[in-house]
Amino acid sequence: MEKDTAKTMEQSAKQPVKRPMERWMEKLMKKHALNPQDIETLLSVGERRQFAAGTTIVRMGEVDEHIYLLTSGVWREYCFRDGEEATIWFSVAGEITFSPWGYVAGQPSPLFLESITDSEAIAIARSTLNELFATSLNMANLGRKIIENFTILYERWHIQMWQQNALDHYLRLMEEYPEVVQNIPLKYVASYLGITVQSLSRIRASIGSAEETPPFRR
Repeated sequence: MEKDTAKTMEQSAKQPVKRPMERWMEKLMKKHALNPQDIETLLSVGERRQFAAGTTIVRMGEVDEHIYLLTSGVWREYCFRDGEEATIWFSVAGEITFSPWGYVAGQPSPLFLESITDSEAIAIARSTLNELFATSLNMANLGRKIIENFTILYERWHIQMWQQNALDHYLRLMEEYPEVVQNIPLKYVASYLGITVQSLSRIRASIGSAEETPPFRR
């Protein structure tokens, strides 16, 4: 009996310890139609990078040929309109983001990409991904899925911007991106919605968000 128990313990000890899946990985799989093996493959060729709040990852006019798997923090894309910063897009942990101009076409970006908060991401160069995608049909399909899902998400954002008013868009932002609402300066949210900070404050007051959500950083 003791020998059987010892044998069982020895077999258990030889079993590989399965790494618990982090929350950002689960979100990434769901949002971009990936599976655990896809994630492991991307991690194996990526470089983990950390960014302090306020760091510019891509400047307007630069060519950046990386994709980024955001593991923590909040990023934004922005440009200048009439001398003022206009926030176009937010990215949060569990999302893939990149400069489409640089990654797809090798052209300078017309936008800035900035880490609003302290953040971490897995950076993968286009050349590395191309080598990976050339190894098999499954890998090529992985590359296709990444681009297709990014395109769909971007198109969805454009449609919602045209169809929804500021209130509806803010409510959707609260539902889908609570980390944005809770952790970034108020001016960026207002800029994203295309309204003033004062107008956003009135929207928040009208739905009671001042009591229901943590206060904004200004």
